[in-house]
Amino acid sequence: MVRSGFIFGFIFLSTSLATAAKGSDLHGLWRTTKGAIISISQCGSTMCGQLQSFKPPDGKRQQDILDLRNHDTTKRKRKVLGLKVLWNIKAAGENKWHAEGYDPRRGYEIAINIHLLPSGLLKMTGCKKIFLSFCENVIWQRPKLK
Repeated sequence: MVRSGFIFGFIFLSTSLATAAKGSDLHGLWRTTKGAIISISQCGSTMCGQLQSFKPPDGKRQQDILDLRNHDTTKRKRKVLGLKVLWNIKAAGENKWHAEGYDPRRGYEIAINIHLLPSGLLKMTGCKKIFLSFCENVIWQRPKLK
């Protein structure tokens, strides 16, 4: 009798955790406000995000764009397509995470707070400390399936 109660409890708990994880899951594709597509996946013990596609400047191909704005001059010859733009994504509460990131448009690393809103949108708050902290909020959403 105790054994069947344990099994039922385990199945119930497993189902509840799976449902909760699905509702607050960052994994998958996200579209930025500028139209770039970021893929968030597991990278070891944390999650990370990789740049899958973006709109290149007129007359250019995205696979040819180099990281020319990077403040680290040793990284300016690397290609932007495929860059890891989020890393070390760690839980920071219910539907909230902290991460480190890189903004290839500006060429610097930033601290990021991530909040999955009830609407399913992702609110990203990125901050860079120069003399003062400069922060920017952006909203990402799941891309529409074609």
